Amino acid sequence: SNQPSLPRPQSNIQLQSKSPIVAIIDTTPIRQEDLWPALIELGGHEVLEDYVLTLSLTDALRNHGLEVLQIDIETEERVFSTIASEIDIGALNQLLEDKGIGDVRKSQLIWRNAALRKLVKHQVSINDDAVQRMFSIIHGPTYPTRIIVVSTLDEANTVISTIQGGEAFSDIAIEKSIDASASRGGRVNPISTSDPVWPSPIREQISILQVNTISNPVLIGDRWVIIQVTNSPTTSDVEFGEVEPEMRRLATYAQERFLMETLARSLLSKSTIKFIDVDLRRTSRTNTN
Repeated sequence: SNQPSLPRPQSNIQLQSKSPIVAIIDTTPIRQEDLWPALIELGGHEVLEDYVLTLSLTDALRNHGLEVLQIDIETEERVFSTIASEIDIGALNQLLEDKGIGDVRKSQLIWRNAALRKLVKHQVSINDDAVQRMFSIIHGPTYPTRIIVVSTLDEANTVISTIQGGEAFSDIAIEKSIDASASRGGRVNPISTSDPVWPSPIREQISILQVNTISNPVLIGDRWVIIQVTNSPTTSDVEFGEVEPEMRRLATYAQERFLMETLARSLLSKSTIKFIDVDLRRTSRTNTN
């Protein structure tokens, strides 16, 4: 026949692919798509940021002609084991669990740390002052301290008035403080005046406060801190010469950590992500386009 062929009618039925079944509850199948939005809310930003950093580190290593070797992984595992031996293992495991870090993410974290340490190694330079400062932090005077952290100056003044009226500092810390130390009545690890982990205004206050008195409100960032030194400072009778190699090692490690964190922030800030999934976009704080 010479009749022209007619176009076939278009079907209104569109087949949609379904995601894999990941579990079955009784007889009801559960698919990945059923869980995805909630899983993304739970940890999507952190997992994505980790992956972005992994990709950036892979590129940085390649550009510098470096690679993470098994010996580097073993070094990071020893560092992790050292940290675990210095604090309560139950607390460490709870911290990892709270952050959603299991075997897979822990392995990835160790690789990223090994990559970061390798990339900053050439920048590490430890002088005698840094070693002496580490000795002061570890073996110098430390002040048993409690803190209360609040959001406004009015709150801080109210807290001070309440304590001056006879309420226990620890009770008010539990009730009012927004710091993680609140559950411990505001108690933090004893503070050294040489420890840069603590902002200098706090270190200055603990060196002049009388035992069991409280400070005026101290502005740190956008928070107000009230400080109480609860006992006389403790000192160590260890001589510098006895521990100099260990102090040099710790000073090196501290500088490495600072450089590693600085590099990680820099790499993340340079990464731009084009999101396809709306749930992932909604929970992300990473640079987007």
